[in-house]
Amino acid sequence: MKKWYAAIGGSMLLFAAACGGNEESGASEPEEKVTFSHIHGAGFTADGKHALIPAHDGLRKLENGSWEVPEGEAHDYMGFTMTDSGFYSSGHPSQQTDYANPFGLIKSTDQGESIDLLGMEGEVDFHIMDAGYESHVIYAVNPQPHDAMPESGLYRSEDESSWEQKNMEGLEGEVLSLSAHPTDSDLAAAGTIDGVYLSRNQGDTFAPVSTEAPVPALTFLANGNLLYAEGTGTQTKLIIAADGELREIPAPDLKEGDSAGYIAQNPQHPDTLLVTTTERDIFYTEDRGDSWEKQAEAGEEL
Repeated sequence: MKKWYAAIGGSMLLFAAACGGNEESGASEPEEKVTFSHIHGAGFTADGKHALIPAHDGLRKLENGSWEVPEGEAHDYMGFTMTDSGFYSSGHPSQQTDYANPFGLIKSTDQGESIDLLGMEGEVDFHIMDAGYESHVIYAVNPQPHDAMPESGLYRSEDESSWEQKNMEGLEGEVLSLSAHPTDSDLAAAGTIDGVYLSRNQGDTFAPVSTEAPVPALTFLANGNLLYAEGTGTQTKLIIAADGELREIPAPDLKEGDSAGYIAQNPQHPDTLLVTTTERDIFYTEDRGDSWEKQAEAGEEL
């Protein structure tokens, strides 16, 4: 499989300069680097060909070894979660559009070229949300009461429109991350400042998986195992929970004061993982962590 390294394109720039460029000075303008003012999600498309990451002003796409800004309006996506048919999100619309702010819940099936409004427009902005990759069951942490969700807390929807509040019994600490099982709609996991917790009954009760350190990022893998980031900075660990056992895999080298933000797995290549951080570094591996390549640093492509 081709490595998705961020393209430097030095030889191509030299070629362009030699063939024309700026006719008066003989020099060509350098290409602007793709930037990420913040990151609120990450995921791979169902065909495994590229990853999508939301920034403050639209999506960023990693494809064929380079970053691109795909077609679509420059919305500020929050709670971004990908499925096998597209993505769900919340957040804020581009100021060049007439959508109500905040979005409430939206979805796209064409990688952001267009969006469908699913409700709660102008009422709520979900920052912590996830959907089952194949089940499309949505779990969302509601930050404030509104018409569809009269109380704050964890909610679940099977049809993108009706919501059921969940009890969250046994869940300790502020919720930092959330993941829905790709196929089993009853399974959900939450990372908190106290550890990682698993629910087998749609979020009504949670049991601890580990309470060793904060868990700022986690995701269910395609095989149903849970992968989570434990700890922060240079102490960050990546751990797979499977059949009651915990197994550590190599983690990328995070800076002191940084922490994992999101973890994504390529559905067509299970050993290919993407990790973003709160300081907007992005790491990529094709061998389940044996070697990591940094794709962006401090919000700028490399």
